[in-house]
Amino acid sequence: MYEDLLIIEPVDQDGNPVPPHTTGARLLVTVLFSRTLPLIRYEMSDTVKLGGRGCPCGRTFTLMEDIEGRIEDILQLPGRTGAVTVHPIMFHHVLDQAAIAGWQVIQEPSGLRVLVAGLTPGNSLEGIRAGVAAALSKAGVVQTRVDMHLVDRLERTALGKAPFVRRMQGPP
Repeated sequence: MYEDLLIIEPVDQDGNPVPPHTTGARLLVTVLFSRTLPLIRYEMSDTVKLGGRGCPCGRTFTLMEDIEGRIEDILQLPGRTGAVTVHPIMFHHVLDQAAIAGWQVIQEPSGLRVLVAGLTPGNSLEGIRAGVAAALSKAGVVQTRVDMHLVDRLERTALGKAPFVRRMQGPP
């Protein structure tokens, strides 16, 4: 982290700082170099984990240990002993190599609808579905249907973005 330019504060749900090597529930960012638009403790929904100080390159700044994603991208799915938190990185491992022009996972009351924009050679929708289902099962997810759809283009938000994950609002 370029601590001479930014103050990065991973915090818990109550806004309290989390210790190093702990993933925060959200992130507060203060920009130290902007003269036109001051951002002071600007809240972002990113879940990050800061590590220790110093790297092999010689810099002594705090290191970013992990970026888990944004709160909006995290799914809560039924598991064997309650809800299971599923981060988008799990889908990246399966879908990045299979889709030509991107993918989306959309949570619906009936399960997950996975949109794949084009298939890379050697992949099939059933093979990808089995990979997603296996990854979910390994994470402890149960009773979640996975429907695959090959599409020409991905669904976009009103702002024109095509998010990787679109979670259902409210409890699944």
